[in-house]
Amino acid sequence: MKDRPKLTLVSDNPDMKTYYVPLTRIEVDIYPVIADSYEQAIHKANSGKMQPIVKKITLDESHTNDAYLSSVVPTETLFARQIDHFELDIKDYDYPIPSK
Repeated sequence: MKDRPKLTLVSDNPDMKTYYVPLTRIEVDIYPVIADSYEQAIHKANSGKMQPIVKKITLDESHTNDAYLSSVVPTETLFARQIDHFELDIKDYDYPIPSK
């Protein structure tokens, strides 16, 4: 029988490096706020004076365009990168919105 070449595990390859790959997940919750103006609505929302959630939108990145040699990546780089491949999930909640 012929001598076969020795198999080597990929993890034993000294030329391999560890890369860090980001996959983004973003959730946006939509709340109704009863107000007289945009400014008042923003102020009330920031003060926690909102009605129960009416919609949740979730973006899940399915394929990434980026890889990094370190897990230390500036936050602004992670959140400002382009996301081309994603799935959206939209949930509507059926709560009555009270009038003013």
